[in-house]
Amino acid sequence: MIRSFILPLIISFIWFQGTVSAQVQFSEVTVRDEMEMKQQEASDRQLPMFVDVYADWCAPCKLMDEQVYTDPDVATYMNDRFVSVRMDGETEYGKEFAATYELQGFPSMFIFSPEGELISRIIGYTEADRLMTSLMNTVDNFEVVRRFRPGYEAGELKEKQFAEYITATRKMGNQEEAESLAMEYMKAMKGNRLSGHDIRVIAFYLTTDDPRWPLFSEDPGRLRKELGDDYMLAMEKTYNNTLVKAVEQEDVGLISSLSNELPPMIREEETSTWDLRSLPFLQYYYYTDQIGELVGYVNGRFASDKKNDHRWLYSAASQIVDMDQQYRTAEVMENAAKWFKACIDLEEQFDYYFYRGMTLFFLEKEEEAKSSFRKAESLVANDEQRDLINQVMGFVNSQ
Repeated sequence: MIRSFILPLIISFIWFQGTVSAQVQFSEVTVRDEMEMKQQEASDRQLPMFVDVYADWCAPCKLMDEQVYTDPDVATYMNDRFVSVRMDGETEYGKEFAATYELQGFPSMFIFSPEGELISRIIGYTEADRLMTSLMNTVDNFEVVRRFRPGYEAGELKEKQFAEYITATRKMGNQEEAESLAMEYMKAMKGNRLSGHDIRVIAFYLTTDDPRWPLFSEDPGRLRKELGDDYMLAMEKTYNNTLVKAVEQEDVGLISSLSNELPPMIREEETSTWDLRSLPFLQYYYYTDQIGELVGYVNGRFASDKKNDHRWLYSAASQIVDMDQQYRTAEVMENAAKWFKACIDLEEQFDYYFYRGMTLFFLEKEEEAKSSFRKAESLVANDEQRDLINQVMGFVNSQ
């Protein structure tokens, strides 16, 4: 069994709706005629149209309303540069729209040109800064795509133009189309030297076992120069591409390649990941449902090269708990509780007690969880920790 790739980055027991000072001005559409009127408005004003498709039961949709569409920067940008509409994807017209544009989940956001051409889509909850980046990239790169598309369709683009076309398509968020174009580009590549535009295309579609990887990775300084601000995005893509391939093929050798090849490419200050050599193994064993191997890997490392390294053990255990929040697998949580206890035995810290409490709560050991949370409360060192423990204790005590 291969688990779904859901990587929660933060834990949130509860959230609060803040005071709304700005918000995106949406027009609700319920029938085709209303949509056609908004499309005409977009055409008349020569603005792209943003369509938000939601469902009443969808929690991430509500978070978009509460946290993203009320962000002042998002609201100002969208109100100035888009005609924004929204619809319930489960109404009669919503279902018709969903079928026409192949809705893949809620929330989904579609961006149309002033002429009504679908030019990009965004799927799932998207934080305000990421949404802003995506929207700006779409607006900035659409004209590039429109300029080069006729030449591509006629087979007349030169190599550099083709590379620019692929890059603009990717930056607009049309990932499937960009990947298809990149595969076409890569098949036509020749020689044993990469040009700058070669690098700017293939950087986002490699795995560490790709035959081009040694040539690509031999000069990180050149990569940084060619890719600029996209360098870390390219490294992230390489990581994810390799991990997904390893999981799909159940190839732990590829994970070994990833843990050896990628860390030298990334400076310590460029990533918040605590150990790029360990993380791929944790994710691989977890997502291939090899829980025994996962537990054995952590125990083995903690008994050998990471002996008594409670910071390493805490980081590994908390990463695993974060991955398993959706499933709350008993074997995973029981071992995590032991790992956090081992950390506490070596050094008492707020985080160790907090995570142990959360793990025990997931195991429905409520009294033990409360005891661990109370101990965490006694070790609070800053306002952020105090706010977190107050929220969690309030939630736990209400159950």
